[in-house]
Amino acid sequence: SSGINAEYGDCEMVGCGRMGRKSALARCSVVDYAGEILFDGYVRPIQPVTDYRTRWSGIKPKHLTSATPMVEARKLILRHLKGKYLVGHDLQNDFQALNFKPHPALVKDTSKCIALRHLAGLDVKRKPSLRLLTRLIRGKDIQSASHCSIEDARAAMALFKAAEDNWEDQTNPFLDDSYWAHLT
Repeated sequence: SSGINAEYGDCEMVGCGRMGRKSALARCSVVDYAGEILFDGYVRPIQPVTDYRTRWSGIKPKHLTSATPMVEARKLILRHLKGKYLVGHDLQNDFQALNFKPHPALVKDTSKCIALRHLAGLDVKRKPSLRLLTRLIRGKDIQSASHCSIEDARAAMALFKAAEDNWEDQTNPFLDDSYWAHLT
């Protein structure tokens, strides 16, 4: 089923509030099924940034000086995501930062795909990192310095394509938070 209507990618977070503990969106990249960039932008959080988390996020103060305000950026980003399959790695934090709750059937989270763990020769009970899956399945090293949301988005889309034909029968529903939602 190549070329499905799949998009998305990755968000980078900074810390806000006391000791930078509250994650806030600072960059978002959206790619299409072919890996072409549909959106890539820096986002100015609503609250003041207290920890840029540069080592992991790649975000520096200079990136946010002329960044798009969160409210405006969210509208631009969600315009790309609505009604599409959303492919990415460990997406719950990204969705939380965007205040976005997509239908679970549209989410293709590479961190939860059992078929990818099989392809990589990993224990199916452990959630692997995007970096590890990409190295083992695609033979490519990513995140060698800090995270780049475009690189991560393209890596997740490539992993999705590698397991796409076996995705539905190999995804473990117990790993999806929506499976347990009725209990809360």
